[in-house]
Amino acid sequence: MNEEMKTRRKRLIVICILVMLFAAGLVICESDFMGKDDTSAIQYLEVYSAFLPLLVYIVPFGLVLRWLGRKYDVKGWELLLSVFCGALIPAALAGQINGGFDDLMKSLLGHSYSEDWLGSAEAGVVEEVLKLAAAALLLYVLQRRALKDYLLIGMSVGLGFQIEEDLSYITESGFEKTSDAFPSALDRVSCCFGSHWAYAAVTAAGLYLIIRSGSRNHRRRGILWILFVMADHSLYDTPIADSLLFNALLQAAIVMPVILFFTSPKMKTEKSRNFQGIPAIKKE
Repeated sequence: MNEEMKTRRKRLIVICILVMLFAAGLVICESDFMGKDDTSAIQYLEVYSAFLPLLVYIVPFGLVLRWLGRKYDVKGWELLLSVFCGALIPAALAGQINGGFDDLMKSLLGHSYSEDWLGSAEAGVVEEVLKLAAAALLLYVLQRRALKDYLLIGMSVGLGFQIEEDLSYITESGFEKTSDAFPSALDRVSCCFGSHWAYAAVTAAGLYLIIRSGSRNHRRRGILWILFVMADHSLYDTPIADSLLFNALLQAAIVMPVILFFTSPKMKTEKSRNFQGIPAIKKE
C-alpha cells in the first residue's frame, strides 16, 4: 500500500508538471498568431486563411492515427492529448531555446556564427530532446509501456509539434508580407512526409529499447536510433537539404525506421498493460 501511494504521488507530480508546461505553452504560442500593432482584421483573415492547405496532411494523418489507435488499442483521447501536448510544450519551449541560442552565439561569435549549420545542429538536438521528454512524461502518466504505445504517443506528440511549427512559419512570413503566407504554407506541406511525426516516433521507439532493455545490445540500438534522428533532423535544416535528391533521401531515411518498427514482431506479440514500473524484456 505504501508503494502504491508513492507511485500515485509521483504520477501526480508529473501531471502537475505537464499542466504547468501546457499552460506556459499556451501563453508562449499565443505570440505566434499575433501580428504587429497596426495589423488589420483583413490581414489576419488573409494570413489565417493560409492555414487551410495544411489540412492536406493533417486530415489524412489524423485518420491514420485514429485507425492505428483502434488497431493497437490506444484510446483516441490519449492520442489527441499527445497532439496538443506536442504543440504546446516542446514546440513552445524549442522556439524560446533556439532563439536564445542564436542570440547568444551571435553575440559571442558575431558574423562567424552560421545559423544554417551550427544553429541547425542545435535545433535538431534540442527539438528532439524536448519532444522525447514530453512523450516520456505522457507515457508515464498514461501508464503505457508497450512498443506500440511508445510509437503512437511519440508520433502524436511529433504531429502536434509539426502542426504548431507550420502555423508559426505561416504567420511569421505572412505578417511580414501577406502574399508570402500561402507560399509558406505550400512549402510546409511539401515537407510533411518525413517530418516531426516520424522523428518523434523513432526517438520514442529508441527510448523504449533503452528503458525496456535487458541487454546492452538493446540499449545501444536505442541510443543509436535517437542519435540517428538528431543527425537526420540537423542535416534537414542545413543548406544540403536544398537539393531535391538529398531532401528526399533524408525524408525516406526517417520514414523507413517507422515502418520497420510497426512491422516488427513485438507489435504483434506485446500487449500493453498498466504501468507498474518498467520490467526488462528478455534477451533475444
